[in-house]
Amino acid sequence: MKIAPELIPKIKMVAPGTLLRRALDDIIMADFGALIVFLDDIREQEDILQGGFYIGASFSPEKLYELAKMDGAIILDENVSRILAANVQLAPDPLIATNETGMRHRAAERMARQTSKFVLTVSRRRKVITLYHKNLKHQISDINTLIARISQTIHTMERYKGSLDNKSLRIEGDEFLDRVQLIQITELIDDCIGIMNLLGEIEPYVLETGSEGRLPYMRLNSIKDDVDTMMLMFVKDYCSQTLSDPEVVRLIEKLKTVTPADNEKIAELLGWPASGERSLYDVTVRPRGYRLLKQVAKIPPGTADKVVDQFGDLVHLSLADEDALLSVDGIGQKRAQSIIEGIQHMRNRSIYR
Repeated sequence: MKIAPELIPKIKMVAPGTLLRRALDDIIMADFGALIVFLDDIREQEDILQGGFYIGASFSPEKLYELAKMDGAIILDENVSRILAANVQLAPDPLIATNETGMRHRAAERMARQTSKFVLTVSRRRKVITLYHKNLKHQISDINTLIARISQTIHTMERYKGSLDNKSLRIEGDEFLDRVQLIQITELIDDCIGIMNLLGEIEPYVLETGSEGRLPYMRLNSIKDDVDTMMLMFVKDYCSQTLSDPEVVRLIEKLKTVTPADNEKIAELLGWPASGERSLYDVTVRPRGYRLLKQVAKIPPGTADKVVDQFGDLVHLSLADEDALLSVDGIGQKRAQSIIEGIQHMRNRSIYR
């Protein structure tokens, strides 16, 4: 289930490795329950907060643990730096709808909805932490179960990424033969979009693991960086119009909203609208050469733009000799040689793939 973006900062607050999570874990282990409200100014909600006593002490896990032994809600400031009050009775509007059954959880959900503040509960019986914010709710998963599920999902993503790399290599081979079909590009971009959207959905769950999920987080970032770079380079190479990097990023955000496998829509957004009976299989396209210049020859972006402006596409660039390359502003003998060697490397890779 996708997690609402508004909940992500709240999930980070209770992730393993934080002082707040340490206190919550101690409360769970001691078979206590808890109801915690996060407010910066108690006076703003004085009509809802009844009884209890003011503390105004600095926060520590040990203090929170001791206060959880009492009934009522504990009030923390929104930065989790001070304990403001304890043993407070909450009196939110009873007419606010709630699907919760327990009194603690009903009060928490109504409080969050009425005040638009962050509220959390610890269930004494089920030993579960539940977060409420505005009309949103999220239940914190068991850490071991969560890490196992995330690792399995990331492993699947790594397999998809391997398939994506193979598609990219096949396209690379066809580029030097000048026979890349538009359908190949739209299918690869569609696969990139699918992986990017899945990674976006799983990332909040990785954040939920906190310090316990460092390895899954590194694996996730590795896949994300590779797919983001591939998407950026393919869009720059195959968009019908030359775009700056910010324009490419905006176009990618539009592409992410395309229905899966809608290759015609992807082609349209790239500037290749459908034309009568011509299918995407009939349209041959040429890359500009950005992938070669950035990833193989390591040419800086500004200089790469000048090379593309000079030669137009990869086919013409691959026919350029050293003198032709040296005529481009910013290309010296060393960079010219890097481009020539990069082209030869890509040709060899496509032959032996």
